[in-house]
Amino acid sequence: MKDTIFYVGGGKGGVGKSMVSLTLIQFLIDKYGEQKTIHLIETDESNPDVGRVYKNKIPVTTAILDEDEKDWIRMAGVMENTSDTLFVINSAARSTLGVRKHGQDFNSVLESGQINYDLVTLWPLNRQKDSVLLLEDFLEYISFGHIFPIRNCYFGEPEDFALYEKYLSDKHSLDARILETFNFPALADIIADDFYTGGKTIPETVESLGAFAGQSFLSWRNRAYKMFDEICELSVNTEPDGDEAI
Repeated sequence: MKDTIFYVGGGKGGVGKSMVSLTLIQFLIDKYGEQKTIHLIETDESNPDVGRVYKNKIPVTTAILDEDEKDWIRMAGVMENTSDTLFVINSAARSTLGVRKHGQDFNSVLESGQINYDLVTLWPLNRQKDSVLLLEDFLEYISFGHIFPIRNCYFGEPEDFALYEKYLSDKHSLDARILETFNFPALADIIADDFYTGGKTIPETVESLGAFAGQSFLSWRNRAYKMFDEICELSVNTEPDGDEAI
């Protein structure tokens, strides 16, 4: 896989960004860890759950991507000076203001190849309309790379996301930017408490669970990994403008 920046967005709290980031990081370690460095950009200063889990396991850079451009510059500098790396940006709600102010500059250096990385945006959704409005806002400033909205099925079955489907069908310009919408599987609360609230990686969580809960968690992990596999395959085989790669 080409060097890639995975931006886990959402624009607000409570949509599952951290859970998606935790699972994505472990997927990348398991699948690409022998060929690539997996590097986390933790942007959540107030609650850096993902950074705490992976501190001392993989490279972790803290960058507060708000309206102050200082950490945008520092993050871009790290990316300019690395290769054979897959970055995961775990965004915070406050990043919305930062993207509005600095997103177009970041987009420009990616488009120009000055930072030689692909960009893949994963956008976890709950069932509220503002999840889509915030995605539309993000796309106003970031036009480079692929976009994958992800229905977080913790909030309901895919058919329960009717507001998202209606809004998407009404916004043809937004629809054209999206390769596919995926479903992030729901995880039972009792297991999620061990995984996310307990501050553990997926392998550490498996070791801490009983036999049935551990098997249930592995089945959930496999469904999530299948989703990420499909996202990576689409990203590799499709050009950012929507044309298939030759």
